[in-house]
Amino acid sequence: MLITVVDAFTREPFRGNPAATVRLSAFPDDARMQAIAREMNLSETAFAVPIAPNRFQLRWFTPTREVPMCGHATLAMAHSLHDMGDVDAAQPLVFETLSGELTVRLNGEDLEMDFPAMFPVPDGQAAVVRTILGDRPHEYLGCVPMNATVVLNSQREVARFTPDLPLIATLTAAGFCITAPADPGRDYDFVARFFAPQSGINEDPVTGSAYCTLAPYWAKRLGRLTLRARQLSARGGELTVSHADDRVLLRGQAVTTMRGHIVV
Repeated sequence: MLITVVDAFTREPFRGNPAATVRLSAFPDDARMQAIAREMNLSETAFAVPIAPNRFQLRWFTPTREVPMCGHATLAMAHSLHDMGDVDAAQPLVFETLSGELTVRLNGEDLEMDFPAMFPVPDGQAAVVRTILGDRPHEYLGCVPMNATVVLNSQREVARFTPDLPLIATLTAAGFCITAPADPGRDYDFVARFFAPQSGINEDPVTGSAYCTLAPYWAKRLGRLTLRARQLSARGGELTVSHADDRVLLRGQAVTTMRGHIVV
């Protein structure tokens, strides 16, 4: 079984968000895929099975559970399939997932993913969020199933934030996202960080799915449909996001860093 590690949302090896990708002829049982993801110990491992030319079933596992959507591992899988010459590069890739059909196409040197826009709704977690953030001024946007999203005042606040991981793990959402406008003069428009201890991920290096919420918010606030974003994790990563109606386009690059075989 061939397994590839790809760094997503970066042009440089050992930056961005690493994901393991496994191309199969058929899915093994869930326990087997979960064991492989636990062995890889990356934020996500993606498994793809071909069902037609340029069309695949795609599933994602963290070290502890299957998840309904993962942006960076989708980008990693698309990069891996192109890298191995398994697909027609002139045509889009279509992935059938728990979140519906997701399309990825080449756009110059980038891969462009077409994902659903997500709009957070108020919930009962505002008090927990206030405890997590302490006395920092903030705007709690609310929750979608995959994350609770909070807007802080500055890039510095996002960069210096120290998470209380046990408290974040009590949120009903699968993760906790903080975001802020970029400092003046930067070549990006806004920043973010993402924490998901409830999924076995203390801090995710770059979280594609979070931008399904962030892109609509910042497009409206900044008055532009296409924006540059940077995730301020230790590894860092960057992407271009566009919002149109109920869809978000996430555009970035990826680098293959490792190939090997699972022998058991």
